Amino acid sequence: MASIDGLDELLATLSGLGGNVKESAKKGLERGAKKIQKNAKLLVPVETGHLRNSIKTKSQTTPDGAEAQVYTNLEYAPYVEFGTGERGRESNIERPSGVFYRADYAGQSAQPYLTPTYLHAKNTGEVEQEVIKSIQSDIRKLGVKK
Repeated sequence: MASIDGLDELLATLSGLGGNVKESAKKGLERGAKKIQKNAKLLVPVETGHLRNSIKTKSQTTPDGAEAQVYTNLEYAPYVEFGTGERGRESNIERPSGVFYRADYAGQSAQPYLTPTYLHAKNTGEVEQEVIKSIQSDIRKLGVKK
């Protein structure tokens, strides 16, 4: 997170005012994760709606700061994201370790919904902007305009 322009100064200001830096960062990350979740729900292929409805977020403070996740716990979610069988392999998208393609099965093409929404957020700085807004808001609440 320290690679965001001006973030170190904002964090120092918030900390100096007695603000909770981790909680402030967590709130911003949470809002950024909600944006990714919303976009993933718009992009996910829908048959029954179970997969779309299973896309969730969670956030927490950690010893090093804060983190947020956008996830689904449905067993078949990775097969939709990365495809299956030969068609999945032909989709040519980078997949995590543990996702394998059977050569003796035609399968289905990848239908990515989480990866593109994450990459969009990463490329636009959407999550970082939410973290900055959260910290600036907490600074204002403590009485200092930044």
